[in-house]
Amino acid sequence: MIKEKIKFYSDKENIFITGNGTSAIYLALKASNLPKGSKIAVPNISCPDPVYALIWAGYKPIFIDVNMDDYNMSTIHLEEKLQSDRTIKGIIAIHLFGNSCDIVNIKRLSKKYNCFLIEDSAQSFGNEIESGKLGSFGDVSIFSFGSGKIIEAGHGGSIQTDDKKLFEKIKEEYLKLPKYNNKKIEKLSKLHRLIYYKLYYLGIKYPRLNILNYIYVYFFKNYYLYRLEERYLKLLSDGLKKFNQNKKDRISLINSYLDELKNLSNIKSPKLNNRENILSRLTVVVDKSEKVSKEIRDKNISSNTMYPMLIDRFKLFFDKQEYINSYLLKGKLLNLWSNNISEQELSSTLKIIKDINE
Repeated sequence: MIKEKIKFYSDKENIFITGNGTSAIYLALKASNLPKGSKIAVPNISCPDPVYALIWAGYKPIFIDVNMDDYNMSTIHLEEKLQSDRTIKGIIAIHLFGNSCDIVNIKRLSKKYNCFLIEDSAQSFGNEIESGKLGSFGDVSIFSFGSGKIIEAGHGGSIQTDDKKLFEKIKEEYLKLPKYNNKKIEKLSKLHRLIYYKLYYLGIKYPRLNILNYIYVYFFKNYYLYRLEERYLKLLSDGLKKFNQNKKDRISLINSYLDELKNLSNIKSPKLNNRENILSRLTVVVDKSEKVSKEIRDKNISSNTMYPMLIDRFKLFFDKQEYINSYLLKGKLLNLWSNNISEQELSSTLKIIKDINE
């Protein structure tokens, strides 16, 4: 039932269940047969996990600036990079917080420049655009079912592809991963959260120290790469069964946010590209975003200012002019949760945003 559901939502023929979304990207790259050391293009504002995965798989990240309207990968900057550097052999196209990137044009560019395309749909399960379902466009696509995703099972991810040969290679690579070790993962999870957020907030204050995150890559590989334990399949199955109600609740909450925020001149909501707004987060541009987020969290309501500019984390020297949009957005993105938020919490969140930005 799980694979059939995923097959339906991805329109891909071959489905494989993994430990999480990060390991799904890692396995896809390991199975891709791209030359070792090849460069992989990723959006500059995103979860860093895909970058960890490609480094572990033996590749190098190339960061692409984002759009000002939806905060996703800029196809203009992507093509500039592809034209100037033919050693870029892959693209990881990420639908940030579930809002579709320009996946149609990214797919076109992947074909034009002969790049392996991974469609990272970790946060966009169940979404679609006019041209098709998110998760149906890549040579490989992935979903994630961990914490904070559209479907939360605690752990779990999936890989989807129509390429049978690639699919068999993915299965071979999966067997090389260690079995899930609950005690070990729990211990690493506590350490991961402690170090990740300390480095994140330290990097906000002292940007040059962001490079310390590169060290992080080599300490937490075992936190991400493992084979899924059977018991999580039941949680995943339950989450899939509840998806339709989950979907309705998220759409309703996102629409409530949008209705309230549209009247505030100093708040900029994103251009939303999906047919339905089944988002894991609504990301808005607001001044003093970290202050706003902290006040929301102080009310025990989930919020954050993730994600960081990845080039800050993985490169010491680069041309800032290449990342103009990223720098304009830096320190201004606020993420509003779309799950398990009550009407009272919604009202409190909106009041904080209004009060601080009046």
